[in-house]
Amino acid sequence: MNVFELMRQTNNNELVFFEEPTVSLRAVVAVNDLTLGPAIATCRIQDIENTDLGVQNTLLMALYNTYRAALLHKPFGGAGLTLCGHTQQVKNEMFFRALGVFINKLNGKFYLVRSSSITHQDMKDIKRESDYLLGMNERYIMKGYTPVVAIAKGMIQGFRAIARKFLKQEVLDNLSFIVQGVGEVGTALVRELLKLNDVSITITDTVYDKIKIIQDIAPNVKVVKPQDIYKQKCDIFVSCGPNHLFNKEIVKQLNCKILTSSSNEPLANDDVEEVLAENNIPYIPGFIINGGELIYLENEFKDNPPEILEKQYEEIYYMASKLFEKAEEEGKSITKLAKETATEYIQNVASIKKLK
Repeated sequence: MNVFELMRQTNNNELVFFEEPTVSLRAVVAVNDLTLGPAIATCRIQDIENTDLGVQNTLLMALYNTYRAALLHKPFGGAGLTLCGHTQQVKNEMFFRALGVFINKLNGKFYLVRSSSITHQDMKDIKRESDYLLGMNERYIMKGYTPVVAIAKGMIQGFRAIARKFLKQEVLDNLSFIVQGVGEVGTALVRELLKLNDVSITITDTVYDKIKIIQDIAPNVKVVKPQDIYKQKCDIFVSCGPNHLFNKEIVKQLNCKILTSSSNEPLANDDVEEVLAENNIPYIPGFIINGGELIYLENEFKDNPPEILEKQYEEIYYMASKLFEKAEEEGKSITKLAKETATEYIQNVASIKKLK
């Protein structure tokens, strides 16, 4: 693996490794861009046997966090953090306190946000040593506002833009959805979809306990086996699985009108997007519509009351709608245009800051 080549490909100029053997902590941090503000870092636990893949995923996390913030004009840069360790190994208080010490060494370049890899208690342990955390405001959490819920609510606004552009309807009522993967984000998304009128929801997951949570609150939700999910007919297929899951063979099975995701980039490579285009399936990558947590984090950062969030999620609807129209006008893929738009915004802000 050529680390410097990977850094160039993902526009990252800083990659930091940290190890604390006494607690079996190995961490990798990538800081992508600080033009718009301190970076937001999402976290992932990666099996230690594949450290190279962990580095690559960290660089990509940082890049896409930069794109997400720039598309919504939020005052954050992008960063990524990977904990190199067995995903099933129980992490203890000292492990996460050591991580907090490591975070402090970067002097506020990034703020860590909780993701599905670490629990709220883990974050509380990190907070014993570091204040560079977001998504921990008890005033928000006590009222049911969390970054995960914010992602789901923001995605609903993204679906509104998708339905308006590609299905020619202004509301999401009476549509059919597939949610592939019902972890934290997938479950929150299903809960939001259940608030709509007469929607049809089909779910799948490799872990039955996760499916059972959904069945307990919504017995009418259809459940299918993971290998059968792609052939199910629906209006909007939402992948809440890992990045780079969809290859050419999988997308040829799809029986949906639109493919989107909560993950930043669910396609294995650019060739897969071409197959989708050939099959007339519009594709909207997750980094365009999963930025609800950034709206949440901006308000938490400014200590605004959480109640103002609901209206602000509409920013995703307007941003996505504008991208869809412009992509059609310019004959570009939505993915390519989104990346160009984000990059141009950062460059423009950087130019203005040079005037100071």
